[in-house]
Amino acid sequence: MALTAVDYQVFMALRSEGILPPRPGVLELGEAEWYGDLPPETLADTIDQLAQDPELRAQLHAQLTTALRRESPTWSWDLAKIFYRAVLDYRRIVAIDFHGTPAALKVDLNYPVAVEEQFEMLVNSGTGEHVFNVFQFFKTCHEVTCPGGIMFHSMPFCGWVEHGFYNFNPTFYWDLAAANGYRVVAMFYTEVDPVRLVQLPDREKILDMARSNELGRNALLYAILAKGDAESKFRIPFQAVYAGKLNAEMSKAWHELR
Repeated sequence: MALTAVDYQVFMALRSEGILPPRPGVLELGEAEWYGDLPPETLADTIDQLAQDPELRAQLHAQLTTALRRESPTWSWDLAKIFYRAVLDYRRIVAIDFHGTPAALKVDLNYPVAVEEQFEMLVNSGTGEHVFNVFQFFKTCHEVTCPGGIMFHSMPFCGWVEHGFYNFNPTFYWDLAAANGYRVVAMFYTEVDPVRLVQLPDREKILDMARSNELGRNALLYAILAKGDAESKFRIPFQAVYAGKLNAEMSKAWHELR
């Protein structure tokens, strides 16, 4: 639940590609804090670059100055909100988090969430791995995202010993998308220290990296998924290898890389 230099690069790339929805309602599953591996000047420059309205730009710079004084117990969350406001230009943002700011909704994501509204953007930045009931968590993600909306997932892939209950393989996202008619907008292999970002255009790329010993000690996957334009019920994925949907090369690698 922290916005790192990797998150910064991913969000800026999505923004430059025109992938982010315009003025979205945003739901954070896990209220993000500013991690601190980027200097404040980077955030100030981002405000100048993206906030076209002079009044908004001045407002965000004033908020940044206040947050950097660290006089408020929520200053790190405030910095994350400033970044989101600059890059997403959101019209509304809601967070669910037991350990966030007082404004965050205290809801147990192991259980169904009463969906009173849907959001154009869902952000799961390092929360799903801490929720034991993975099925319900991703069912909730599906239900709270409006048709055509974007789901931003960032969770551990390998390493991260004792960080959470789970790590998630690429097949999880590919098969989740296939089962529910999501479009895989982008997927990235990432490392935080030092910062490393590798685009995964298809299922095969991660196998090439594994065979070449290119997977780091602590790695995350970022999966940006677009929900279909028509509302549908959440469907449980069936792993592609058992469904006979992998090509021969991938099936071979599935056995080799055990």
